[in-house]
Amino acid sequence: QLREGEKPVVGATSGVDLPAVLQRIEAMARGRGRALEVEIVDRVATRGHAQRLERVLGHVVQNALEATPGSGRVWVSLQQSGGRASVTVGDTGSGMTQEFIQSQLFRPFSSTKQSGMGIGTYESYQYIKELGGSISVDSEVGRGTVVTILLPLFELQTHSDLRMNPAP
Repeated sequence: QLREGEKPVVGATSGVDLPAVLQRIEAMARGRGRALEVEIVDRVATRGHAQRLERVLGHVVQNALEATPGSGRVWVSLQQSGGRASVTVGDTGSGMTQEFIQSQLFRPFSSTKQSGMGIGTYESYQYIKELGGSISVDSEVGRGTVVTILLPLFELQTHSDLRMNPAP
């Protein structure tokens, strides 16, 4: 599922408007009857394929929603941090053991869920690495999880580099 959609043009880098992506993910959660708190500190963009990146971030949010009872809290924040785009997804859900995070979380076919193949987190991790990003997980059983994704910034130009030469 994460690889579906339009294929990016080889060698092409395009900007992905992260606030717009997070707003669509929030609308998806709301459509499923769940609250997702979205905080956009900085309006930043990253490079990549918009649909694929949206599926990756949506997968992380969906995992947080599935791990958290309706009375719990799930949030996502976006900010610029150290010259990178930082997307943080947190929840007050069931959490994971450190052993699971270190030995199984980003491996294919490993999951704490009853259903699913455990491939989504692996695919998400691989795509974030392809983009030159990183992902870190802080979790405690019974208290929740915080996933931090760092992505390269994509500078959106609002002016042209072309200059007019004065007439001779």
